[in-house]
Amino acid sequence: MNPGQIIIKEIDSRISRLNKHYSDQKDTDGNPFGEVLAAESKIINTALANELRSLKEFVETNIGS
Repeated sequence: MNPGQIIIKEIDSRISRLNKHYSDQKDTDGNPFGEVLAAESKIINTALANELRSLKEFVETNIGS
């Protein structure tokens, strides 16, 4: 396995874990602060997943898969 494939495999694994975490039910107990934290978590998760997809595209383009 070449370095590009190793990096891409790791990025895919991290994206998969983020997707799993995104769909986890957050228990907020109706607490408004908890609701805000749950929403913030989803926003950060989405941004991070998008960055990882961008990094994967960069690796595929410049290192190869």
